[in-house]
Amino acid sequence: MSPVIYMLEKEFLEHKLVTRLPLLLAIFSVVNFMLVMSGGDNLNISYQISGMDEWAGFSNVTGYAGIIGKLNIIVAGIVATITFFSYVPKTLRKERQEGSLMFWRSMPVSDNLAIAVKLIFALVVIPLVASVLLLFSDVIVWVLASWFMPADMLVTSSISFASLIMHWFNFLGRMVLVSLALLPVACLLMVLSQITNHPLVTLFVAVVMIKLMTYMVFGSSVVGDWISKIYKLPFNILTSDSPVTVFFSVGSVTLIALLAASIGLFWMCAKLRSSDDFARKFGME
Repeated sequence: MSPVIYMLEKEFLEHKLVTRLPLLLAIFSVVNFMLVMSGGDNLNISYQISGMDEWAGFSNVTGYAGIIGKLNIIVAGIVATITFFSYVPKTLRKERQEGSLMFWRSMPVSDNLAIAVKLIFALVVIPLVASVLLLFSDVIVWVLASWFMPADMLVTSSISFASLIMHWFNFLGRMVLVSLALLPVACLLMVLSQITNHPLVTLFVAVVMIKLMTYMVFGSSVVGDWISKIYKLPFNILTSDSPVTVFFSVGSVTLIALLAASIGLFWMCAKLRSSDDFARKFGME
């Protein structure tokens, strides 16, 4: 068996949340469908997320199943993102705490390969799991709609097998862009997880302090706004009608800088994993 496949299987066994949490999508799709059916054509959803624009008129959404399909995509993406932030900060720390790091060092597996596998798991496998369960949710919508909705309404709502498959591919495309946007975040969290027991808290405090300090020094929120645009990018890609446009809206210079930062953080992460000095210094063992 390929060591990469074996290591990915190990990640599945050690992080069961990856498969358990997305199962909620199936329940959500059924409940959501029933609510929309009971609301009829008068349904209109309007809500606001802190720091983001208000959304309204979700009933005008086009594509597979209209509002239901849109919400299924958003919920699937959010579940994948939550799973990502649950997995990444603790995967390397867990190796040290459970002692499995020494076992992997005795195997013909380099630090670069070990970290690359974890990134593949976080940025490829987790979105794929969410996509499979999204597909399951969409199939439930398709079956229920075929039972309860007349044929003309099925056509109007774009509920068909072909639309279902296109909906799934649309989600996969979005998640490719979301994963690219999350790559530097994943590398940074893996670095922080090897020098602190609270990488997420550390990252949050660092972002707040940088935004505050740059505003005090320069008297402008330009830097803070740029940082906000970066960490909002995955969610904006997930919810936008034009995810590719949103992805490139940050600018080619920023994208190249993020790629360079990811490479540098990956290298730093491998160096930290190969040494116990940081673990002892920061009380990780």
